[in-house]
Amino acid sequence: MPNTEFIAKVKKMDIVNKVTNDNWNQSITIILSDIELNDENLIAIRKFRPNEEISVSFKTLQLSMTDLHEEDATEDINAVEVDDEEEEALFEMDYDETPPDPKDIVKTFDFSKG
Repeated sequence: MPNTEFIAKVKKMDIVNKVTNDNWNQSITIILSDIELNDENLIAIRKFRPNEEISVSFKTLQLSMTDLHEEDATEDINAVEVDDEEEEALFEMDYDETPPDPKDIVKTFDFSKG
């Protein structure tokens, strides 16, 4: 039985559930893009036939912080110190001061639901 793994991006996924009187049918159509195939993968994929039962597994390739830490455990990471005194603040917020006069406000943003 052929076995292969390859890397691809999911371009489109359609999940269809059909329920009739006594039947229930589910189908999933997955279209892949940016597929990284080599000759061995292509030969293995061509051996699969329609309606053949297969095992399918998905795994994201997005790195988490733990994955990054495990991979870079052998590498030295140089820390860069930043002197905060040299930088000027882009915005200054003083929560103790009184709110500005409403006629001086140029634009407001409202992120509340409603």
